[in-house]
Amino acid sequence: MRWPSTFCLLFPPTDSNDAPTTAVGPFGTIPAPVCGQIQLMMDNCFHNTTPRVVADMLYTVKIPENADDIASRCLLFNRGMDCVQHYLDNCVDQKDRKIVENEVYGARKLYEFLCRDKSFQREFLRHKTCFHHVHPDWDRCSKDFVNIMKEEMAKTNEKTYNVQYMHFCCARYGYEECVFKAAQYKCKPESAVFLQRIARLLSTDKHFQNCDRIEQQICSSGRRLPTTGTGLLIVLMVVVLAGLPLTNLEHR
Repeated sequence: MRWPSTFCLLFPPTDSNDAPTTAVGPFGTIPAPVCGQIQLMMDNCFHNTTPRVVADMLYTVKIPENADDIASRCLLFNRGMDCVQHYLDNCVDQKDRKIVENEVYGARKLYEFLCRDKSFQREFLRHKTCFHHVHPDWDRCSKDFVNIMKEEMAKTNEKTYNVQYMHFCCARYGYEECVFKAAQYKCKPESAVFLQRIARLLSTDKHFQNCDRIEQQICSSGRRLPTTGTGLLIVLMVVVLAGLPLTNLEHR
């Protein structure tokens, strides 16, 4: 099993002398993490869960087709997040843990809708055909987003905070537009709008809550700006939502 674990491997283990321990989550015992080896923890994450989380879904390319499929995806996501959180609590210092938690904010909000809101579930299933059509395009949009992020983050010391924040916002705008335009071309207008809504939820973290005005005044004006992406968690959530096979992203 491969899990996109880069977002945790970016941060070194803490120097705590306390040995990590197992924990009990909603889906059973969470294995004790080995700091620096989140991949190993994620490999063990889905064993002996109650109710059983079908880890085989990690290997499949399958858009949820019905409420049962959505429920299975929600179990997968929630169990995975429990294990990731346990790793963060034991192996990552408070400052870096906050960075990850901010980045996953949008994905958590999306899954709150998808897993708890029946009307949102019905709307999602109503547009499932569009998800099928746009699947390869969305994957490309996400990969481009992450590649730009890697390039931009390497230049962190070369820009002021305000300039880089503007680039971040425009990258999010570009990601959403990439998904939206693909859906416009292949789907009904209302489906394109819904997929854009999903992309916006996925690309939102607490750092981006002030982006709207920048997007309206600068990003959508046609001005050419180098852009970047938000956290690598975006790809994880797209993958889990859409049923893409998970691959490990190597930090460069």
